[in-house]
Amino acid sequence: MRARLLARGEAAGAHAVAAAVARIGEAAREGAAGVRGIRVESDDRSVTIEGRGLWRRRIEDARVRWLGAER
Repeated sequence: MRARLLARGEAAGAHAVAAAVARIGEAAREGAAGVRGIRVESDDRSVTIEGRGLWRRRIEDARVRWLGAER
């Protein structure tokens, strides 16, 4: 019984993580859509935002400041 309960908990947690990553990935793609040179990749466990000079651009360009901001 304990094993089934743990399995259900792990499945629910994995589903919650996948849903949160999907939301973050979609928000990142929408935010990066208007900025040239930024690429957003995501899978069911992570979101990767890449671009040349991204850190410098984050400081200088208001359209990129949302990167790394807590929501």
